[in-house]
Amino acid sequence: MRKQILFMLGLSLALLAGCANAAPGGPAFAPADESLGAMGATSVLSSSSEMLDFALESEKKSDTRVAEDGTTLASYSYELPVLRVITEDGQILDSAATAAEKTALDVAAAFNSNFEDWLESTDFSSVLDWAEEDYARRVEGNLGWYNNYEEEFTFTSWRTDRLISIGGAYYSYTGGAHPNSVFLGWNFDLQTGRFLHPAALGEDSEKFQAAVTDEIIRQADARATENGFESPTEMYWEDYQSIAAQWPDYAVTFSDEGMTVVFSAYGMASYAAGEQIFVLDRDFLEPYLSEDGRLLLNISKNTGDAAKPAP
Repeated sequence: MRKQILFMLGLSLALLAGCANAAPGGPAFAPADESLGAMGATSVLSSSSEMLDFALESEKKSDTRVAEDGTTLASYSYELPVLRVITEDGQILDSAATAAEKTALDVAAAFNSNFEDWLESTDFSSVLDWAEEDYARRVEGNLGWYNNYEEEFTFTSWRTDRLISIGGAYYSYTGGAHPNSVFLGWNFDLQTGRFLHPAALGEDSEKFQAAVTDEIIRQADARATENGFESPTEMYWEDYQSIAAQWPDYAVTFSDEGMTVVFSAYGMASYAAGEQIFVLDRDFLEPYLSEDGRLLLNISKNTGDAAKPAP
């Protein structure tokens, strides 16, 4: 059952997660609407004649199928992040007249294409048709209607001058005992225009990955004890330590708190145990980060505090 559920979710989420740390998963920080608009006072790109920045917007796609008698059969709502280039006077840049503008637009396009590709791949229209057929059969057989097939995707964000960290939450219900929720995460470098593998922020990526694995296992063991289990495997899958070692392939996001890793329901434990969220603060991260990693997260050396901007 566990493998079947994960497989079905994987079919729907494969492209959406494809550029997101190469993985599913992600937590929620601030509400998405609090992250909209210009993201920071420091321009990411500049030249002698112009200064450019980025703004993150929310674009919503939705549809609903209703039967002739007014019964709601199925619906979906996707709230997707869209990166825009902003000029010095606050206008959205649509076309490039300079090399700097082209670079900025290329960066935004690299970010947006990940979500555009997924949206083009979705086939919820077939679910709408399926719900309509299911409803007709149930009405004809006097079986009653209790399903409202749903899909929803929302996101939250956090940013530094270099990094945009996106946490996504995917919800679906297509019948069965309960709905399913999957968390996702993306970390995007505005300087290179590429999505980042979280372990790459470490000075020694293998050492960093191992240290985070040990800390996740430590927190998981403590959580199991706090919940009254004699052994962690009474709360988690038998191979939970091996799953913990694969943390970069799950939902990894960053915030003022540090780094958050989320294993969705069924990822590390049963549905009843819910998603497993592990927070590693900035003080924990700092000794393992490369100089570039510190710049991306705006962490100063030898302290987890945010680095002060240059005067």
